[in-house]
Amino acid sequence: MALAIVIATTGVVVISLRKGVQSAGGLRPALLGLTSGGMFAISAIGYRGAILSLGAAPFVMRSTFALATGLTVQALLLTTYLAIRDPRVLRAIVKMWRPSLFAGFMGALASEFWFLALTLATAASVRTLGSIDVLFAQATQHIVFKEKTT
Repeated sequence: MALAIVIATTGVVVISLRKGVQSAGGLRPALLGLTSGGMFAISAIGYRGAILSLGAAPFVMRSTFALATGLTVQALLLTTYLAIRDPRVLRAIVKMWRPSLFAGFMGALASEFWFLALTLATAASVRTLGSIDVLFAQATQHIVFKEKTT
């Protein structure tokens, strides 16, 4: 499993490099990306631990409860942050509630499947398998947008 994680991480780094092009912003974007990835790994482990701590309830109930709790906490924290930092943005978000319903539902549905997977397998294996989204992004870039991969 460790080898799979190393291969997946190396693959993402390799496809992010462009030959002969100096990275905009220097090392900062790479460090931000690595830090974000590390925080995502920590949160996945934490969510899995939370799901497993919920006892003997059916796995679908445990994962759904953990997801609902996580989404509620995130929504409250983000709403509080925006209310303090930029109330104008919060008002704009509230005005656009209807057009965002479909995207929000699809995001929650995708998260439900992530949480179901975290209930059934280790966080490392779920996240490593989740790297398949890189291949889907590459295929979409090539097939839908007719862009050439460098």
